[in-house]
Amino acid sequence: MDPLEIMLDLEKAKPYYQAIFSADSHEVTGYQVLGYIETETGNKSLSEFFQDDNVPEDFKIEMDRHLHKQALEQFIEADLKTSIYLIVHQDYLMSSEEDDFIQEILSYEERGLDLSQVVIEIVEQDDIKKVSVLANSVKYLKTFGVKFAINDALKGANNLDRISTLEPDIIKINLASLQSQSFIDNYQNIIYSLSLLARKVGAELLFDGIHSSYQFHYAWRRNGRYYQGEFFSGAKSHFVENTVWKDKFKQDIGQFIAIERSNLTAKYQLTAQLNQQFHDVLIQTKRVKELDSRLELIAEEFQAICFRMYVTDGEGFQKTVNIEYKESNWVADQSVKSKNWSWRPYFIENVIRMNEEKVGILSDLYSDIETGEMIRTFSYPMAADLYLFMDISQMYMDDNPYLLW
Repeated sequence: MDPLEIMLDLEKAKPYYQAIFSADSHEVTGYQVLGYIETETGNKSLSEFFQDDNVPEDFKIEMDRHLHKQALEQFIEADLKTSIYLIVHQDYLMSSEEDDFIQEILSYEERGLDLSQVVIEIVEQDDIKKVSVLANSVKYLKTFGVKFAINDALKGANNLDRISTLEPDIIKINLASLQSQSFIDNYQNIIYSLSLLARKVGAELLFDGIHSSYQFHYAWRRNGRYYQGEFFSGAKSHFVENTVWKDKFKQDIGQFIAIERSNLTAKYQLTAQLNQQFHDVLIQTKRVKELDSRLELIAEEFQAICFRMYVTDGEGFQKTVNIEYKESNWVADQSVKSKNWSWRPYFIENVIRMNEEKVGILSDLYSDIETGEMIRTFSYPMAADLYLFMDISQMYMDDNPYLLW
């Protein structure tokens, strides 16, 4: 529809509500307000209207006000104890209309609305320079109990800087593209970073765009507390029962837990197996005094699992060559000898753990600096102040999918 036609028929625009579910209660915890308009062929979403850069900002602000007014009045009348999510473009919060917007939100407190139930969902844009200005409005409204969410944190520029500055209560991640392998490859590390940052700033993760059990499982494994999408409930003209999905939610999460337990058990069993194998092979090779020669003998025992092996001291200085398996042969890389790896994440922590626990450690999944592939490393306390590191091959991990979790 033409934007002008839409504005002329403003009274036909109505708020719809998409339920948001909580991982801890398995119940509806909030509703996102979405705009729909009555047409001759039925009610249609206004998402294109809001996303179209050619639509004047004044039109969008007026439509926002119209939808928010109806939604908040219906929310108060229903006397719900959940949250209500209002989508607001950050330019609106920083425009000359800013005071009007803030005062309008605050006015609903006098009508019986608990402002701690309101979540302002900020639509991200690419101008990072505006964030410090936006932060003032955010902090002011927070003093009244209003919460803030960053909308679709995978989009926009400088996401981590923006989130650190705004300190949102909720970080929203859209998984609509998760069906494609390119999405998984490009964004899984970003999602991991967002989950770490969320913990640092005290924010919760809300995963949106969930259309399948696979996406639900993906969101659950990445510490999502809130979930939204057609898989649970589409946008509706009315509020739904809080427990509408509770039984199914419990059933699905029970399956996720069973899968997680199975994978974790397999990883613990592999760790125990590798610990025993390293213990035995170190005894078998202890008469070989030259460290590089000994390392090559050890590597040959792990040819089926290893593609690279090396030894460092407790301060991270490499004491051997890299022994790398290439084209069916073990090759020594002399260039890395004496380099220091103490700057790598968890290096010092893992050395201390090996010293205290006297056993080897299987790392988390991470991206290898040289190959760019997702790998794991098994580290083992070899001798006094010597630690052996074995990088597990991609082929072995593909054959044992639990290592890819």
